[in-house]
Amino acid sequence: MREAAYFGAATSFIWSCAPFLVSLVTFAVYVLVDEKNVLDAKTAFVSLSLFNLLRFPLSMLPMMISNLVQVGVSVKRVNKFMNSEELDPDAVTHNSNEKDPIVIENGSFTWDKEETTLKNINLRIKPKSLVAVVGVVGSGKSSLVSALMGEMEKISGRVNVNGEVAYVPQTAWIQNNTLQDNILFGKTMHRKNYLQVVEACALKQDFDMLPGGDQTEIGEKGINLSGGQKQRVSLARAVYCDADIYYLDDPLSAVDSHVGKHIFDNVIGPKGLLHNKTRVFITHGITHLHEVDLIITLKDGEVSEMGTYQELLDNKGAFAEFLSQHLQEVGKEELEELDEEVKKQLLEVSPEKLSRQLSTASDRSNSISSKHNGGSQKSLDDLIKKSNKAKDKLIEEERAETGGVKLDVYKHYLGAIGPSSSLPLSC
Repeated sequence: MREAAYFGAATSFIWSCAPFLVSLVTFAVYVLVDEKNVLDAKTAFVSLSLFNLLRFPLSMLPMMISNLVQVGVSVKRVNKFMNSEELDPDAVTHNSNEKDPIVIENGSFTWDKEETTLKNINLRIKPKSLVAVVGVVGSGKSSLVSALMGEMEKISGRVNVNGEVAYVPQTAWIQNNTLQDNILFGKTMHRKNYLQVVEACALKQDFDMLPGGDQTEIGEKGINLSGGQKQRVSLARAVYCDADIYYLDDPLSAVDSHVGKHIFDNVIGPKGLLHNKTRVFITHGITHLHEVDLIITLKDGEVSEMGTYQELLDNKGAFAEFLSQHLQEVGKEELEELDEEVKKQLLEVSPEKLSRQLSTASDRSNSISSKHNGGSQKSLDDLIKKSNKAKDKLIEEERAETGGVKLDVYKHYLGAIGPSSSLPLSC
């Protein structure tokens, strides 16, 4: 910090003295080079005038060079983007004759041509099944969903998806609109379904706390919502659209453990709102894995193991390794959510690590999700504000004036600067 201050002071001093130093050096060289050179008033005046004319262009030269470098970098980036190859629109086919809604055969995918991200992917997902995709960070879980949506370049293989798709990303996308409009997302309001989705996605208490209920306006990028609230709104939007296939990219990562249990039980799980939908559920947790129909374990961009929870535990392969690593990082609350039978199974996989973690955790006797299901003084229907009720605007829409500057603007300006200053201006 001190060195930067000294450097800035020296630079400012040199810049201020530069005109004087240039003139001094020029005149000194002119006189000393040849005895016949005489520095008279005419020569000095013309030279100083020339130096003053050159001063502004020379001061702008460094800025111009810097801008040219920035323009060059920007042009290269834009050129690379504009000349990029288009994704193949037929990378994902929609053959209705295929009995399984999601099929990948010998699929290899990449984000760039230098390295293959997903290799030799083979999977078939049955209708109305809940499939969990697990693996360490960077194993390719989110990339698998992107490949299913046709957002990755397909190197080889076949991908077929049948049905309308809803996607819940890791980072929720929120509009600058009311909570209700963010959930409906242009769909027609069906009040019964809407209330059911709000309850299942654990948004009831949030509506109670917010001043306008579901008519509360959300700022740009959901600035006045927490990460968990944004994630639940994003999930509610997907659930309300009533699609055939759901890609859920770690939707429980931003919520507390008891809220995550409520959402899984009432939305994602076997008895949730989406029980009759095909669900691809990416997760870093282990709490709900024993309730899914199929588990896909990814490792280094490949399907390492695939099977039911019990089958993968018995194999003691990549899935057991994932569980063992996860137990080192798992928190107390997540352990408390595990069923006794699951704890016994995990003890067989990694007895030392689980015993160490369980020593600080106690079993819960009551279902935590009941906190969301009852006990509230207000009914959910009361918390949903009527659409025609006047609501406060968080962000007002800007209004641009047209035509000439009105006289009121000048009056306001003169009044703001005061009588003593406005009198000379009016003369």
